[in-house]
Amino acid sequence: MNTRRRVAAVVAAMATAVTGTALVPSQVDAAGKIPTIRATMTSQAIHLSRDTVRAGRIKFRVVAPSGDHELQVLQLHKGYRPRDLMSDIGKAFRGRIPAIKRVDTRVTWLGGAEAKKNHPGRFAVTLPAGHYFIVDQNGPAAAMLTVTGATASRAWIRNSSTIVGTGKDRFRAPKAIPASGWTLFRDTSDEPHFLVMQQVKRGTTRHMVKRYFASGNQAEPPFALPAGTSSGVISGGTQVLFHYNLPAGRYVLMCFWPSDETGMPHAAMGMFRMINLR
Repeated sequence: MNTRRRVAAVVAAMATAVTGTALVPSQVDAAGKIPTIRATMTSQAIHLSRDTVRAGRIKFRVVAPSGDHELQVLQLHKGYRPRDLMSDIGKAFRGRIPAIKRVDTRVTWLGGAEAKKNHPGRFAVTLPAGHYFIVDQNGPAAAMLTVTGATASRAWIRNSSTIVGTGKDRFRAPKAIPASGWTLFRDTSDEPHFLVMQQVKRGTTRHMVKRYFASGNQAEPPFALPAGTSSGVISGGTQVLFHYNLPAGRYVLMCFWPSDETGMPHAAMGMFRMINLR
């Protein structure tokens, strides 16, 4: 459950990504068809199957030949530079309120997906025209994506569940969802959230999880099981279609983004929910 460390590495290579060129030229998108960008992530680089795409709904397929990687799409606001984010993100995850507020309001966080060897990640997001950073939350690699033109009308991806991060730093979700499928992850608050889906032992209760967070323990809790995945960060007022494929069982949904009021991770403030995957 030690997920708090992940976002702290997202900007290590952003400055060099601005001038990166080892990408496949843009292709023309068929009307109504959702284009798919394949992102191959290694310890040193992110290779995109295309670096330019027309605005609208875009699928990402994230693959990792080795290791554990997590792709994140983000856009910096005008006047906020990669080195500014590099300076602020570490402070934010140490609970510094001014830095948290800057990374909340001067970056648009647009989701992502985790990928391990033989376990690709998938997500879909609607992007308007602009320039976007594609970064690895778990390493120094980064790339650039250019989105052009008017936003195209494209098909919806049918989701089997909806999970909402609310303004009260809570998750709203069904008690049970399918063990595999697309979920619509929506943030209705004024702060960023991300979604960790962590399998736990049957019989694990909300009280047990709450007691673990209250203890301040950084070790893996005794009720945690190996299976799990996580989405990228999304800003308040945005949403992402996130695909997962996990074993059936008991899970806890968590968000570890730091609060702009207390500096604490949202999960430690109660932003976790017990659900079943069937």
